[in-house]
Amino acid sequence: MTPMGDGVDRAARERAKAIAEQQRAARRQRKRRCVLCGVEESERVPLGPHPDGIGPACREEAACMARRANR
Repeated sequence: MTPMGDGVDRAARERAKAIAEQQRAARRQRKRRCVLCGVEESERVPLGPHPDGIGPACREEAACMARRANR
């Protein structure tokens, strides 16, 4: 490669790294939601794995069903 092309490649890699880090940070900040009723995870409403493996779901099934009935 030419010296000039190497600088462009390095700049592109640095930009890609910065974008990837921003995406990782955004993913960490995003709140998880129950796949059944749509409520956000909190200390009051902890989420756990759904028995069928379809995503996070409320740990208290009765409360989840009540929220779904109100929708």
